Amino acid sequence: MLSLLTGTLLLAAVHALIPNHWLPLVAVAKAEGWKKKELTTITLLAAAAHVFGTIALGFVLGFIGKELSEEYGKAITVAASVLLIAFGLIYFTVNLPHHHHSTQQDVATYEKSKRKWLLIFVGMMFLSPCLEVESLFLSAGAFGMGAVASLSLIYAVISILGIYLLVSLGMKGVNLLPAEFIEHNEKKISGAVLILVGIVTFFLH
Repeated sequence: MLSLLTGTLLLAAVHALIPNHWLPLVAVAKAEGWKKKELTTITLLAAAAHVFGTIALGFVLGFIGKELSEEYGKAITVAASVLLIAFGLIYFTVNLPHHHHSTQQDVATYEKSKRKWLLIFVGMMFLSPCLEVESLFLSAGAFGMGAVASLSLIYAVISILGIYLLVSLGMKGVNLLPAEFIEHNEKKISGAVLILVGIVTFFLH
């Protein structure tokens, strides 16, 4: 179980660093002259929407994992470990980049009210759950819904604080060099984490 919690923490941190999770907020805030309080509110709401979308799906998968565990016993824990390794290999091998468009160009083309920008960011973040973490929720279900809740809490705290911190640093002009590297290698990093978690869970279940 500790390996699942650690994997969740690492994946949440990696995903928070991806530029399209925080850079559009910085671009729009600078272009439209948002006040710090306004930016903070919209950032937290958008990050919370992203977390809620991920956790909502995660609880469904966690429940499925719990039901399968009750039906098939410890065999499902072994199967979950194998699935984590398989998903990890897929992510590591495919390494599909995140697709994003230029928010700066959108801002230059037209202006929107803060309410409309809020709806855009909240909707965008809600509809882009962290799919890599979902496989961990499925595995956590074998340990019970308490484990799923623990994963949810860790993911929520790290993701929201991470996105908020990166937006704040971005507004101050801090150039985070690892961000571009993570954007282009996020799938490989996530895949490696899933493989490692799967191996550890397999031997320690």
